[in-house]
Amino acid sequence: MRSPDRCLWLLPLCATLALAIAGGCAAPTASPGTTPTGAFPVTVRDALGNQVTVRAAPQRIVSLAPAMTEILFALGLRKRIVGVTEYCDYPAAARSKPRIGGIVNPSVERILAHKPDLVLGMRLNPKPVLRTISKAGIPVYAAEPRSIDEVLATIGTLGTLTDERESAARLVDGLRERLQTVRRKTRGLSQPTAMLLYSEDPLWVAGADSFPDHAIRLAGGRNAANDVKGYKHYSVEMLLARDPEAIFLTSMESGNDADRLRRFTTRPSMRSLSAVKHHRVYVINADIVDRAAPRIVQGVEQIAACLHPQAFTSH
Repeated sequence: MRSPDRCLWLLPLCATLALAIAGGCAAPTASPGTTPTGAFPVTVRDALGNQVTVRAAPQRIVSLAPAMTEILFALGLRKRIVGVTEYCDYPAAARSKPRIGGIVNPSVERILAHKPDLVLGMRLNPKPVLRTISKAGIPVYAAEPRSIDEVLATIGTLGTLTDERESAARLVDGLRERLQTVRRKTRGLSQPTAMLLYSEDPLWVAGADSFPDHAIRLAGGRNAANDVKGYKHYSVEMLLARDPEAIFLTSMESGNDADRLRRFTTRPSMRSLSAVKHHRVYVINADIVDRAAPRIVQGVEQIAACLHPQAFTSH
């Protein structure tokens, strides 16, 4: 199982944090060392309502969230990242960056020791930590994208703050093009019901207005758990009553995919489900449907390919 701190990042089972969540991105990435545009200082408003001013292109960036780290790498800013959290695990190069603590318990001392000129986080990072860093004269930007469109907007904002506007625009354009391809391939098709489960015992689902909910709808499906909002506990009786046509099990738990599928599909209480009867139970990486980062588009693509296999089969 993942550590409790990791659970805080992914599930409201540990706390009501998952909405701000934040792993390969097939979208274009920028080359490091882009020539500065000179468009500084820049001022933006963050998710906490703070005006954040960056006076020069930042060269030493600390990330307080896996999603921010993924975006920075996708923008080609690997060399400028001087600190990340213990759970910034994608791409692989992020694991070699200096650690500044957890997502909900980062160390102010470690952060300041890296002498950052920009700190990027999410709204769920501890506000006292963010305030202390800001009072030290370091710009702190906290994001809270609530939809896939807002994820793309966040990429644009980070491009502005890091002097990588063109790189961010190319990345966003590529991601939008991939989403448009999914829309084109699923247009006019039936919309099967689907449900994403974080755990099976007890059952935890992604309800309405969650990232997986957005992903399922963009993939040409309907979220069978739209009777609850956010990330919620679900009873077996509720699951049987909703009877989704497809079920996605997240790969948060230990064990390989085959074991997860076997355990779920052989449970006596699940055998009557349509998804089980028709062999439409899948395992998907939680990070690509939950993190507010470029790979969420990959999550949409994978869900769409499962819901509409004929539309995504190469000829």
